[in-house]
Amino acid sequence: MTRPYPHWIVAPTIPARFVREMLGQLRLDADARAALLERCDLPREALRDGYRVAPLNYRALSRLAVGVGDDEALSFFARTVPLGSFEQLLRLLVHLPTLAEAFEEAARFYKLFDDSPPWRLEKHARIARLLLTPRPGAQTDSVLWPHMLLLALWHTGSWLTGEILPLRRIVLPGHLSAFTAQTRFLFGRQPAFATQAWLELPAVNLQAPLMRRPAEAARFARHLLPAVIAPGPLASFEAHLRALLCAAEPFAGLSELEAARALGISRQTLARRLAALGVTFLGVRDELRRDLACTLLARGSVSVAKLAERLGYSEPSAFQRAFKQWTGLPPGAYRGGRRE
Repeated sequence: MTRPYPHWIVAPTIPARFVREMLGQLRLDADARAALLERCDLPREALRDGYRVAPLNYRALSRLAVGVGDDEALSFFARTVPLGSFEQLLRLLVHLPTLAEAFEEAARFYKLFDDSPPWRLEKHARIARLLLTPRPGAQTDSVLWPHMLLLALWHTGSWLTGEILPLRRIVLPGHLSAFTAQTRFLFGRQPAFATQAWLELPAVNLQAPLMRRPAEAARFARHLLPAVIAPGPLASFEAHLRALLCAAEPFAGLSELEAARALGISRQTLARRLAALGVTFLGVRDELRRDLACTLLARGSVSVAKLAERLGYSEPSAFQRAFKQWTGLPPGAYRGGRRE
């Protein structure tokens, strides 16, 4: 019997668009770009639409990109944000009395690098919004930038107060709707779409006192990058279903009826509860299969035939068709690009 896979190996993979934008911000020539990808164990195909990058590789690329560009904001601001700036900001913020003041002070701090604040805090009777105010150009057109900035705000606010800030809504510009699955993974909830991007929080949480000390700033600054690409807290029901599918043999091999029985509910109830979360059973199962296949193929640790068997496909050709539908590449080409 195959041993259960560790969590990191079945974590949702990251679309090539994020990698392409990150490297685009560095303005490297072709050779330097290829060398950077190679250092992260990524092929040139990682820039093609359809390619999926494992979180460990993406984290390595993100760290190297910040170092190569010598800019904590990856050149999204008009001026360079020197390395260490975020840590120094945290050391200042912890002395403020409330989270609202911390968010507003941080916006003023980053205005120094971009002429205008990158976000503003809107307060209403019961809700508050952290509304992004992007400049036309790279910030407005980017997929990476709004995700990166909103996640940094959420995780930093949670760290400052010592508890995960409850999100009422995560809203993104409509042209990012193709990345709904990635947004949902990162924030742990289904996004909505409008003309601007914002996080919506209960207003009462803005008055929370800050619980951190300056000496803790360096550690959080080091761990922010892994945090912003880690999964957000999924609804416990979906998390339970994903764990059930990951433990199945073959991997994710349960039918909808079998999963419902294992959860002690009817098939109709399973479908209804997943629909309320904005997902379907087949969608969750295919995402798990896709992400495991991408990660194992990228690591070169299993043959296509063996992987098809582990995923419950009766023939390798059936798996090959499914993989090409998921990524736009046949599995042999996906792994072959890495060997080149």
